[in-house]
Amino acid sequence: MTAYMIANHYGLPVSVSPASQLDDHAAVDGTDAGGARIVIVDDDPGLRELLTEFLVDHGLRAEAVDSGAALRTRLGRSPCDLIVLDMMMPGEDGLSVLRTLTRNGQAPAVIMFSALASEVDRVVALELGADDYVTKPASPREILARIRSVLRRRGAGLAHRDGASNAEQQGDGAVPAARAMTFAFAGWTLDCRMRTLYAPDGTMVRLTDGEFQLLNVFVSQPQTVHSRDDMIAQSGRTDSMARGRTIDVNISRLRRKLHAYDTVEIIRTVRGNGYIFMPAVTAA
Repeated sequence: MTAYMIANHYGLPVSVSPASQLDDHAAVDGTDAGGARIVIVDDDPGLRELLTEFLVDHGLRAEAVDSGAALRTRLGRSPCDLIVLDMMMPGEDGLSVLRTLTRNGQAPAVIMFSALASEVDRVVALELGADDYVTKPASPREILARIRSVLRRRGAGLAHRDGASNAEQQGDGAVPAARAMTFAFAGWTLDCRMRTLYAPDGTMVRLTDGEFQLLNVFVSQPQTVHSRDDMIAQSGRTDSMARGRTIDVNISRLRRKLHAYDTVEIIRTVRGNGYIFMPAVTAA
């Protein structure tokens, strides 16, 4: 599908600039001139071209490559904050690329982009470490919203802020919790990069995607009352999790899993307002 056809389908401007001409270090126009660095990996040149320009126009430093090999070459030059990764590419497919990225636990955020819409495909991608899964066709606006949501959940630890992070670490050795990927609370440890929760005795506790999303919201903003609408917005979900009843069910399940190892109250119901995560949270 050509860039013109894609733009026409979504009602976007047709005029685009070749992705290959984008300067990775150039200032960009938009809402945030120092925006996150995004790499799009897709074998469709029209889609790469359109999506790259759309993201750049909205303040992100976006560029595109056509394969896993090209992605590795790109990452060898400098880090990025998030990768939009096509699942079905000729040769090395997206899942193989994802496995390679997450093998050492230091991968940037990854949003899988696929025409495969089955639950099995989504679950496999998420289990391998993807942060989100978007089904084609999806509008550039939805992809932008998903990118922003994932970056928020990741704590916005952006590559272009590495210098500031290093300076903070050289101070008292502490990393701000908002930029951490591993959190400790009441003896528990949550590794957000690997989506794993460890009980005080070291046992790994399995979480569903919905349970993880809620716990991630809680540890990011502990000791704060969260309404259902607030949790829906912060989790970035637009599917069945976005119903208040589903939030309540996931909270109930999460409580049971926490109480199986510890009787300390961790999630408190604030009647008429929502929920509050009681323990203090630190970067682990």
